[in-house]
Amino acid sequence: MRVLSKLVTVSALCASFAVSGCIFLSSSSISESNKTQAGNTATANASDWGILHLIAPQGLTGVANQQLASACPSGKFTDVQTELSMRDFLGIAQLYQVSAVAICQ
Repeated sequence: MRVLSKLVTVSALCASFAVSGCIFLSSSSISESNKTQAGNTATANASDWGILHLIAPQGLTGVANQQLASACPSGKFTDVQTELSMRDFLGIAQLYQVSAVAICQ
């Protein structure tokens, strides 16, 4: 009986840790910086949901590029630095976010 009580306690403790740590964050970035250029910076953010790591959102970088172009008066930008992050909620749903920073030409 005592072993069963400890097993239940350990199982409940493990379950509480698993539920409290159910959000994972993965991130990657692509950047090439040419800091010799001067100009105003523009930022963009785009996000969308995916399901079960099988269905990933399409066109996030395109949305971010459109936001960068609209943020620059000439519509042209250079020195783009992007970052993709994904948050995993219980392995069922994933939130993909693309952040981009560029220098307006």
